[in-house]
Amino acid sequence: MKIGFIFPNKDRRYKTVHLGLGYLAAYARKFHPDVEFQILDTRVATKKETEQFYNTSFDLVGITVYSPVYFEVIKVLNRIKKYQSKVPVVLGGPYVTTIMEEIFKETPADFAVYGEGEITFSDLLFFLKGEKKIEDIQGLMYLTQSGEIKTNSAREQIKELDELPLPAYDLFPMDRYPLHRLVTSRGCPYSCAFCNSTSIWSYNWRKRSAKNMMQEIDHLISNYGKKIIVFGDNSFNIDNKRVEAFCDLLIENNSKILWSASVRATKISQELANKMKKAGCYNVAIGIESANNFVLSEMKKQITIEEIEEGIKMFKNAGIEVLGQFVIGSPQDTLKTVQESMDWAKNSECDFVNFYSVLPFKGTSQWDYISENGKFFTKTIHDFHSIEPRIVFETPEFSYNDRLTAINRAKKEGFYSNQDKKNWWFDVAKESSRKLQNILPDEIGERVYMLLKSVYKLKMVKKHNF
Repeated sequence: MKIGFIFPNKDRRYKTVHLGLGYLAAYARKFHPDVEFQILDTRVATKKETEQFYNTSFDLVGITVYSPVYFEVIKVLNRIKKYQSKVPVVLGGPYVTTIMEEIFKETPADFAVYGEGEITFSDLLFFLKGEKKIEDIQGLMYLTQSGEIKTNSAREQIKELDELPLPAYDLFPMDRYPLHRLVTSRGCPYSCAFCNSTSIWSYNWRKRSAKNMMQEIDHLISNYGKKIIVFGDNSFNIDNKRVEAFCDLLIENNSKILWSASVRATKISQELANKMKKAGCYNVAIGIESANNFVLSEMKKQITIEEIEEGIKMFKNAGIEVLGQFVIGSPQDTLKTVQESMDWAKNSECDFVNFYSVLPFKGTSQWDYISENGKFFTKTIHDFHSIEPRIVFETPEFSYNDRLTAINRAKKEGFYSNQDKKNWWFDVAKESSRKLQNILPDEIGERVYMLLKSVYKLKMVKKHNF
């Protein structure tokens, strides 16, 4: 059996391994050693590789779906159906879980996986082999021969993430990715109004052990070279004991890697921040969202701006640079509160600041708030990313014109971030930094990387408003 996976993201900014597809393939290999996988990453694939993929006869094609790349998903899906009309197609990814049965309205897909995908996808292969009944596969949606959409019961989440095999990195052209990206936990115990993590993963935060994380890093460096490591967790430091144990392993092994993570400001101590720095952490991203405590409360952030300031100070004292991230347009946000956030940002200890237009997602309290109190200009989520200026709703306290003013003010300050599109300068900077890091000795390579990063930020980011 031959399986083709597609990661549609040709116009996205970041070149990154799709870990979800890597996990699906790695897990399936345990139970289906006869299956051959091939992955097409449209961001990094050559024209020749792309043509070769579409000319391959597959027994099943799987496509991952994110809302920002939805229109590319439609294109690649139609291309598959045009040249291989009989090949079954399965869709998966966060957008499938967000819109559920709606995914079949605009796509000629045969199956769709919702929720956690590893076991469900493996069971789908058993069905295609004639070894399992389709109605018994939890976490699966599918079309019947009569065109009826069937949704099977939800699948229980995997409890022990350490039991999962490492992603099948051998399927990716690893030399084309400037960073190593890892995800070491799933879910989030918090319920921020704008975030749909809980609607996808629920509140059940699960973690990998420090030892398991270290095994993946060793595997990546041994097989694909040393690169900057970025942790893609919603919040890397939910469990401080785990972070401390991980840092201890990095220090004991003299790993000498640079890494970055998104963190929660209240879940830190000066001692832990110092240890993170010693273990190679050079940058943290903090979701500040707003400098107004009432807005933070309405967002359900369970944090105050004073607590955020204290956390930032600890990271700065440790010598770790801080990226402060804000959103424009959350419940109870106004032009005045956004200006308050910008004023705070200008006087903060943050090294970099990004403001984003908040986008609502189904399953969040923000979506419900807008539905009850505000006005959507469109409810089609995959259209959100193509709207400029990125204003998809308004509320009584924050009109369209006020939102536009807020965005323009953030742009004027050099704060507004629109990181959706790929950029030639960004690619060159990342590739150059990676190559220098591998050529130069560890400490010199790290210093050069940080220097290039600073120059790039100063010269390019404000100029182009990324």
